[in-house]
Amino acid sequence: MAIAGLAVAAFAACGDDGGGGGSGGAGGAGGAGSTTSGTVDPSTTATTGTTEPTTSSTTAASSSATTGTGGGPQTIEMIDDMEDGDNALLPAGGRVGYWYTFNDGTEGATQNPPPDPDGTGETPFTMAELDPARGQSAHAARSWGTGFEDWGIGFGFDLSSAEGAKTEYDASTYAGITFWAKVGPGSGTGAVVLISDPGTDPVGGACSDQCDPWKKDLAVTEEWQQFTIPFADMKQGGWGDPAGTEQIDAAKLYSIQFQITDAASFDLYIDDLGFYN
Repeated sequence: MAIAGLAVAAFAACGDDGGGGGSGGAGGAGGAGSTTSGTVDPSTTATTGTTEPTTSSTTAASSSATTGTGGGPQTIEMIDDMEDGDNALLPAGGRVGYWYTFNDGTEGATQNPPPDPDGTGETPFTMAELDPARGQSAHAARSWGTGFEDWGIGFGFDLSSAEGAKTEYDASTYAGITFWAKVGPGSGTGAVVLISDPGTDPVGGACSDQCDPWKKDLAVTEEWQQFTIPFADMKQGGWGDPAGTEQIDAAKLYSIQFQITDAASFDLYIDDLGFYN
């Protein structure tokens, strides 16, 4: 069963460079924004690559894995391991957030799970079952579809939305984020991870319709890989309002989102997402 969330404000990004982003939504089955259905397309099965047994504990040591940038995490504070199947983050570290989807609104295009901009909560985001599993991991966050012609699609969550609106989350004790990712067969691979802070989110007041979140390009393939992204490695896309700082303010994070750009079709999986030291 999906866990209902509260309405939260999204950060907006409307660049035209293929890496800027779209407008995020609100999380939770009861929220105003982009809470989504978790119906899984049975025609696409997961492809396993390098795997690592997952854990539902708050902190877990990382074993050997294929990493993106950053050299690999030492310890992980799990944000969501996806194993409960619902749209809520793990209730740990003071985080309260809910997964949602969003897209560029291309007429006739389809995204699954579909966005819920009106926040009806009728079809909340749920996690996709992996077949075959990735080690001990049986579920992942997933979005797939076709036909988007502008900046593409995205999905993600706000880190702190307990009172119905996004508030700052202090992640300054961590070095960055780590997660596993892959795409399904035939999917575009132009993926990015986006994180917003006061200089790159409308809630922070420094930008409105040209919010340019901190980003990192991901070399995603059809094989599972672990990506380790230091906060210090994230840069703005360069198309929107400047953040006013040289790097992300990890003490005041709002949202973490993933995006596929410039793809006729897309099918992106994210698993075992956490902060690392």
